[in-house]
Amino acid sequence: MKKKEVYWFIGTIGLILVLNLVVYGNNGFKSEAVIDINIHDTYYVISNLHFTVLTAVFICFLVYSIRSLREHFKSLTANLILILSTILLIVVLNGIDSMLDSFIQQASGWTIYPPLSATNLEQSPGNTAGKHDSLLTIIFISKIVLLVFLPYFGFKTGQHFKTEA
Repeated sequence: MKKKEVYWFIGTIGLILVLNLVVYGNNGFKSEAVIDINIHDTYYVISNLHFTVLTAVFICFLVYSIRSLREHFKSLTANLILILSTILLIVVLNGIDSMLDSFIQQASGWTIYPPLSATNLEQSPGNTAGKHDSLLTIIFISKIVLLVFLPYFGFKTGQHFKTEA
């Protein structure tokens, strides 16, 4: 690996660490640090590690996609890091998609007490899941776009380096 690649990688990791320090402060480096999110009557406790991993994968993808496009996929190490960060970004988006889907299913259910047979119900509560479908659609389209670009990145990497093998 060339020194230039090491400097780029250390710079990207440094950017991730500085951003983590700015957003979470000193608690961002502690393993037991959490973020508390209160939505209506539900209280979510999420580890800072999850947000740090999301940020790190996204920044690595942005830095190395811009770098690989600028250099026309000439750097093997940058291309491999781009492919790895694309795969990790797809995995992270898949986790976010399933988490949001479970939140939407949990929030969209409704129960009427006393049972329906005991009351004269004229209006039924609306389904609130439709409001969040656009967010799930955006995440789904992002995953499809990344899955389309992944073979392209691999093809361009192999095209430039097939003679080295």
